[in-house]
Amino acid sequence: MTKIFANGGFRDEDWTRIGLEDELPETGNLLVPLSRYLEAPERFAGNTRAFGVVIAPGEDVELLGGHLDAIPLIAVDFPAFSDGRGFSAARVLREHLGYEGDIRALGKYILDQVPMLRRCGVTSFEITKPEVLKALEAGEWPEVTNYLQPVGSVAEIPAGTRPWARKPVRSQSQAAE
Repeated sequence: MTKIFANGGFRDEDWTRIGLEDELPETGNLLVPLSRYLEAPERFAGNTRAFGVVIAPGEDVELLGGHLDAIPLIAVDFPAFSDGRGFSAARVLREHLGYEGDIRALGKYILDQVPMLRRCGVTSFEITKPEVLKALEAGEWPEVTNYLQPVGSVAEIPAGTRPWARKPVRSQSQAAE
């Protein structure tokens, strides 16, 4: 069973991923590809069960702009840890489109990327790599203390005299104690 990491804890996955041509099961929460959702969004609206959308690398998340209130989960796929397009998709969803639901990271990201994904608006993580699961279970969190790109989803302050350098607000209060 796939594990989901969210809010500092683990739970079992309760969403079923459906492909482009798969039959829709009668029950359960379903994750469907963006293109399948956009073909007939009315098919998914007003349903008694939840439908989420999977965003593949390079897909235009802005196409979901008018549908976001009806989608409780948007899953962003990372086919390789070196493919950063999912970071941009999460930021566009959270900062530009104002999406307030769950943004989940799927795929082959690595532990060092988890804090950066959180900064970009990701709120849950599908854990498929045993080493990421083991590290998070052990409480490892490779936090970065200084950033070179500000984001709109995290409270930050300038770090020194460079206006583009940022650090989390909590770093200042912890240092003062």
